[in-house]
Amino acid sequence: MTPPHIVKAFDQELQTLTSSIGAMGDFAGAQFSDSVQALLRGDLVLAQRVIDQDRQLDALRRDLSAAAASVIARRQPMATDLDEVLSDFRIVEELERIGDLAKNIAKRATAVSSANFPLEIVEMLERLSALAAALLKGALETYVTRDAEQAIVVRQQDEEIDELHTSIFRDIVSRMTADQSQVIDFVHLLFCAKNIERIGDHATHIAEAAYFTVTGQRPPLERRRLDQSSLTKSADTVFNVE
Repeated sequence: MTPPHIVKAFDQELQTLTSSIGAMGDFAGAQFSDSVQALLRGDLVLAQRVIDQDRQLDALRRDLSAAAASVIARRQPMATDLDEVLSDFRIVEELERIGDLAKNIAKRATAVSSANFPLEIVEMLERLSALAAALLKGALETYVTRDAEQAIVVRQQDEEIDELHTSIFRDIVSRMTADQSQVIDFVHLLFCAKNIERIGDHATHIAEAAYFTVTGQRPPLERRRLDQSSLTKSADTVFNVE
């Protein structure tokens, strides 16, 4: 835990930033969960709400970035204090990207609202999104509580997301090559699955930023990236990749 500063107002400003970023994280998480629900249940109203509310997330990003910049300008922090504020900047950007990915899922949900996807794929996507949501929640908790050890634990959870995404990708591509009648719907689903996997990546970056906030260092080991979807050769035929 970072020791208190002589100027108590500085501590209060940093704590306010942390709390506000945590609240932004909760909002981004809700946007993500709602977008997946809209996709899997064909809920056009919920999808549109996610799309409309993305503007609120953008506004939060602007406000919090401005607040962090104001802290730097007024307090001129050095060393670990500066690292902490820079980590705040990074986390705010990661959360905005999560919101953008959730909006993209919601937009695709409107395109496939009448599709009837196989139960097996729906269940795998539900699990993938649950894993990503849990990773995001855990990453935000490590940031708010300044728990460097748990940040490393949370970071490793992305491996399961990578592996499951690869399985989903291969399953969908296999179905596309066997039955051309639902190709367009499945293409939208592939992009949605990838967006969910990317949300897991952004949540992992938040855990890494939380670790850096506490220790002033990068995590000691490189994160293993286990997503093999880009190596699935049959996808080349589907997308006509050269």
